[in-house]
Amino acid sequence: MVHSDQQFGILNKFYQRLQKERFVNNQSSSYYSNLSNRFVIPGIVITGLSSIVSFLSTSDMLEDDEKKGFGITVGVLTSIAAIIQSMSASFGFQLKKDAFATCADAYDSLITRVEFEICNPNEDFETFSNTLEDDILKIKSNCKYLPPLHVNELWNEKKDMFMNKLRSETHLPKIVVDNLTAEESSTDENSEQKIQISDH
Repeated sequence: MVHSDQQFGILNKFYQRLQKERFVNNQSSSYYSNLSNRFVIPGIVITGLSSIVSFLSTSDMLEDDEKKGFGITVGVLTSIAAIIQSMSASFGFQLKKDAFATCADAYDSLITRVEFEICNPNEDFETFSNTLEDDILKIKSNCKYLPPLHVNELWNEKKDMFMNKLRSETHLPKIVVDNLTAEESSTDENSEQKIQISDH
């Protein structure tokens, strides 16, 4: 089974879209992971310190007044750790990080499917395209969070460099490789023309 040039063009658009979605979800996962660590790591450190202070407060080497001071310190540290953990849970950074990481893995699997179909066409094109579309929509519906705006801006800034690198490293057929950046740029030009027309 051999796909036509038009079908290869459609697969190429799927391929570009999946690359973008994987990039955006990976970056979003990293972003929320960093935010989560800002709460989780201090909470772990404070909890560890409170355990040490609690152990020292039971030592016979300390006087009663010192033990009381250590006991108060333990209470303060424990309260701070509880506040930090509550804030982390309320912001949901870990949940967002896991959700975007799961989506990135799912998009990576779809990229592999498209690469196999491009290199070795063995499925009905219409069935393959419809199934792929349904899978993409299912991944989006399973993730209830939107990527941060700065991540989409990062993709717009680096997509040309990313696609050029992909062109140099990929083993896809030449008909697909040649269009990895061409169709993106033409889409951007059409969008700019529409904006200019609407302005006038």
